[in-house]
Amino acid sequence: MLYRLKNSIIWADILSFIFGFLGVTFGILSVLALEPFWSVYANIRDDQSFALTATTICCDSLSVLSAMVAYYLGLKLYNRTKNETRNDKPEVLKCERYSFYCDFWSFIFGIIGLIFGIISFVTLFPTFFNEYTSWWATITSVCFDAVSCALVGVAMNYFNKGIKLTK
Repeated sequence: MLYRLKNSIIWADILSFIFGFLGVTFGILSVLALEPFWSVYANIRDDQSFALTATTICCDSLSVLSAMVAYYLGLKLYNRTKNETRNDKPEVLKCERYSFYCDFWSFIFGIIGLIFGIISFVTLFPTFFNEYTSWWATITSVCFDAVSCALVGVAMNYFNKGIKLTK
């Protein structure tokens, strides 16, 4: 049972990292699509930035969802492991605790990045069109998403360290 739980946590972290990385990549492309070197026609730039921002929001949503699942499962594993008696318990508990703290903060930074991504997306609609606001919101979203992605990497590192200590 614990093996399946640990495997689920690893996969949730991997998916969160992959989708977070894709969100950062598409966010950077979205910012670049707003620049004049992308196309000489403003309407083409706006349409392509709109499509790339929509893709960024999808990837960010999946990344945040995966980070939330990893946090929930990590908390569940921590509470189960806390009640066991083992010789390596303090070190393993420390690694697991840091892992799910990193997953939690990854979730928080991912949510903030997702909110800025949605702001960027909304400001590309014809009704609320503001290229300057969209540009800054996208850059802010990319920064928060990059931190979220890095925190997932740290969480995976701590979790793998905890697994190695139990072997």
